[in-house]
Amino acid sequence: MLLRRFTQHLNEQNWFAVGLDIVIVVIGVVMGIEVANWNDVRNNKAGLVASLERLDKEVSQNIRLIEDVLIKFEDGREDLTQGREALNDCAFSPGGEAALERLIFDFVADVQPNFSTVALDQLASQDQYQDLLSPEFQEDFGSYTARLNEEHEQLTSHYDKMWAHHVTYHPAVTAFFSSDSDDSGGWGFRLDRPFAEICADASFRNRFIHTIGFYAAIDRRLVRFKEEAEQFQDSLDKELGRN
Repeated sequence: MLLRRFTQHLNEQNWFAVGLDIVIVVIGVVMGIEVANWNDVRNNKAGLVASLERLDKEVSQNIRLIEDVLIKFEDGREDLTQGREALNDCAFSPGGEAALERLIFDFVADVQPNFSTVALDQLASQDQYQDLLSPEFQEDFGSYTARLNEEHEQLTSHYDKMWAHHVTYHPAVTAFFSSDSDDSGGWGFRLDRPFAEICADASFRNRFIHTIGFYAAIDRRLVRFKEEAEQFQDSLDKELGRN
């Protein structure tokens, strides 16, 4: 209809009407573009909020994983102290040797959290969301992403070295199962030589000290990263308008 009227005005050389038709068309196009842009922004904002909420849940999940591992460290802290003191003093006691054997078993426990990054990666890949984020959160988001990647790399390296190259492969350490003896102690690791020989074995002491170093470093890194993840979650709450 508009095209037919425009053609009629053009044929009649009614230039005022032609100009008015053009203005109406331009205004309609501009309004259509503005409405489409408004809808895009509204949809992007809704999508961003949903992505941030998924990321918030993912960060909470990662924090819980860290807390579970830190509980394992705390449960084994007394064995760590007794086992280290037994070797340091080179004084045999049934309790000290048992603590040392339990500690060796702790060294092969799963102390490497399997961090989730699905929501993090999805948000990072959505370019249309980035301009909607505040500059402060963009900086916090980048820092958290970098720290998460660094922690995954470092924890994996420490865990692999701790368990693959140190005490558990030492010839003085042997695995046992309940069927190997009359006791019902389940399964674990035992020292395969007298304690005095173990204590005097430079190879064992060297490996043991290195392993404790990796073990303690994982503990410290997880404590620090848990604090940083909690700080990032505070930034998430602020971005979502929760505080």
